[in-house]
Amino acid sequence: MNSGDVSEYNKRGADYAVSGEYQRALAEFSQAILIQPQEASSYYNRALVYRSLSDYQQALVDLQQVLTLLPTYALAYYQRGITYYLLCDNRRAIHDFSTALALNEQNIQLDVQSLVGRSVVYVIMEEYEQALLNLNRAIGLDERVAGRLGAYGNRGQAFAALKRYDEAITDFYQALYFKPDDVILLNRLGAAYTDSGRPEHSLEHYQKALSLQPRMAFTYNNRGEAYRLLERYDEALADFNQALEIDEMLATVYYNRGLVYENLVAPQQSINDYTHALSLDPTFIAIYHDRAGLYCRNKQYQAAVQDYTTALVYDPSDAMALFGRGTMYLYLEQPLDAVEDFNRVIDLQPDFACAYNNRGEAYLYLRNLWRAREDCLHSWHLDTSHADHGWMAQWVNICLQEPDESMPDVLERIAAEEPADYAAYLCRGVAYFLRQQHTLALQELEYALTLNAEKWDAYFWKGMISASLAHEDEALASLQRAVALKIPAVLLSPLHWLQHEHADFYIKHASTFLRK
Repeated sequence: MNSGDVSEYNKRGADYAVSGEYQRALAEFSQAILIQPQEASSYYNRALVYRSLSDYQQALVDLQQVLTLLPTYALAYYQRGITYYLLCDNRRAIHDFSTALALNEQNIQLDVQSLVGRSVVYVIMEEYEQALLNLNRAIGLDERVAGRLGAYGNRGQAFAALKRYDEAITDFYQALYFKPDDVILLNRLGAAYTDSGRPEHSLEHYQKALSLQPRMAFTYNNRGEAYRLLERYDEALADFNQALEIDEMLATVYYNRGLVYENLVAPQQSINDYTHALSLDPTFIAIYHDRAGLYCRNKQYQAAVQDYTTALVYDPSDAMALFGRGTMYLYLEQPLDAVEDFNRVIDLQPDFACAYNNRGEAYLYLRNLWRAREDCLHSWHLDTSHADHGWMAQWVNICLQEPDESMPDVLERIAAEEPADYAAYLCRGVAYFLRQQHTLALQELEYALTLNAEKWDAYFWKGMISASLAHEDEALASLQRAVALKIPAVLLSPLHWLQHEHADFYIKHASTFLRK
C-alpha cells in the first residue's frame, strides 16, 4: 500500500468502531493522521470515536481540525453541534446546527438531522416554541426520516411542556409507530395522560413499559402517581415501594410516597418521606412547601417558617413561600414580620387577593383598623369569590362605624358567592342578628362551628348574640373561647353595642374584654 494512501487505515478503524473496539479504532485513525495529516476524514472519524468514549474535548479538537481543512463541511458542524450538546454548551450547539443548515446543499437528511438536533437543545433550554418551529420544519421536509430521528417524540415533549396535551399525545403515538418498544416514549405518553387529568388512560402504557423493562424505577414511580391521583392508594404505595427497592436514592419517589401518606392522613409518615427526599435532594423546593403545610396543620408553626425560609434561600422570589411564611408569622403572633412578607408578595404579585387579606389581618393585630380595612376591601374587590375576604372587610367596617340598614344585604350578597363556606354562615348569621332574628342567627353560627371549631369569628358573634338574649353563661363562654383563639383585640369593638341594652353584662364582662 502506498504510504500516502490512508484509506485502509480508515476502513479498519471504521470496522473496529462499529464492533465497539474503540482503542483499536483510535490506533488506526491516528496512524492514518500520522501518514497523511492533511486528510480531513481521518480527523472526522477519530472525533466520532472520541465522542463514543465520552472524551468530548478531544472530539472537539479533531472536529476543529476538520473544519480548518474543510471550512464549509456541513456534516462536521452537525457533529460538533452534537458534541457541544453533550457538553451542555447549548448556545454553541445551536450555532453549529444552524451553520450546518446554512452550508448544506441538497442533502435533505442532514437538514432534518440539524433541525431535530437544534430542537432537542431548544427543549432542554425550555424554549418550546422555537423547538416546535424546528420540528415542524423537519417533519415537513421528510416525516419518515424525522420520525426515525425522534422528531415526533421531541415535539410531543414540547407540546406537553406547553400543556398542549392532546397534541402531545398524538405525537407520542406517532413516535411509537417508529419505536413501538421505546420505554421512555411509553412513559411520556402515560405522563401526558396523567398531566391532562386522565390518569386512568396512562395505566396501559406504563404496564407495557414494565413488560418490556420490569426493573425501571421511574416507570413504577409514574404509575404510582397515576394510582395516587385515582385514589388507588394501596396500589400507589406498592409501586412507590417497588421503585425504591430498585433504586433507593430517588428523591422524587419518596416525595410522591409522602403525598400518598398525606392523602391517607398519615402525617408523620408523610413528613418522614419528605425529610428523606430532602436529604437526597435539598434543592427540591416543592417538598419544603408540602412539608410546611403539614407542619402548619400540626400547629408546628416555627418548623413551617423554617421550611418556607429554606425554600426562599433557593428562590428568593418564591411568592407562595413568602405568603406561607407570612401566614405562619400571623399564627406565631409576629404581625410585623407577617406584614413584611406580605409586602414582598404584593410587590411580586400585585393582584394576589389573599396577600392583601392576610396583610389586613396582620394590621388588625397591630390595631391599625384603617389599614386593615383598606387591605380587606382591596382583596375583596380583586376576588369576590372569597367570602372570607368580604366578611372580614365588613367586620372591620362594623368596628369603625355602626352598621346601617344596608349591612345585612351586603353580608348576604357576600355569602351568596360561596354559600357553603364557613364565612358564608358567619355573614348570614350576623345579617340575621342585625335584623333581630336571633334564633336563625345562632343556627347559622352553629353550622359555621361544625365546619371549623378552631376559628374565633363564630365564637365571638355567638357570644354577642347570646349576650343580647341574656344568656350570660353561654355568652361568656363563647367570648372567652374567641379570646383564647387569639381574636385581634380591635375586632372586639362591637361589644360596645351591649353598653345600653345589656348594661349588666357589659359592666361585668364585656368591658373587661375591651380593656384587654
